[in-house]
Amino acid sequence: MIFIANAENRWQFEDDLTEMHRQRKSVFVDRAGWKLNVVSDLEIDGYDRQDTMYLLAKDVANGSLLASVRLLSTLRPHLMSDLFGQSFPAGVPRGPNVWEVSRFCTTPKIQDRATRLSLLWQVICGVMETSLVYGIDQVIFAANRALLPLAMTCGWEARILGSTSRDGDDDVTAVAAAVTPYGLRLVRERHSVPAPVIRFPAGENTDRVHRHSRNGTGDVPQLLPGPEVCSGLRASPQTHNP
Repeated sequence: MIFIANAENRWQFEDDLTEMHRQRKSVFVDRAGWKLNVVSDLEIDGYDRQDTMYLLAKDVANGSLLASVRLLSTLRPHLMSDLFGQSFPAGVPRGPNVWEVSRFCTTPKIQDRATRLSLLWQVICGVMETSLVYGIDQVIFAANRALLPLAMTCGWEARILGSTSRDGDDDVTAVAAAVTPYGLRLVRERHSVPAPVIRFPAGENTDRVHRHSRNGTGDVPQLLPGPEVCSGLRASPQTHNP
């Protein structure tokens, strides 16, 4: 399941978010050698803001963090605009209905490819479900050489935004993906994700999430309170050779 952690409920996920930053440091800095900001053994940058939303993959609510991803509004500074903006003559897609997806990371404890890919598909479904709940119809992200073919053929409607750029020994390509109920259904069917994956903590803000939901097609779950209800998909190095 994928837990949504945002400004309204972040206090419930403090330990998970600390572990997320620790995993990002281990994966991106220690293993991949990226030159990123590290604070007290945690990888944290200027895009980890109060308004940033995180999707956290866990088997159970009180279980260990398995994977994570970051969602950013494109109305404020984000990686694509700041780092890749000059690569797009027409500009990076922006707008109230466009999110950027970045820092996809699986725990370094998971070594087998099948489990990492299963988490990737679940996280993509979580990104799409969360986007539909919040009225987002497009996501943009930077995909490296290994992630690009997976992202382009997973089931959603994706398009390459500009030319591929070198990033050390790797290639990075900007991608935009449409978020639709039909695309979500295709991703689920293609990768054996049988049911909605996102969960949101029950509480005073649950009704607000209900009002955003487009559940008429049955593709986005009603985020009802209950025992289980507590989003450039840039690949982590474990995904470099999926």
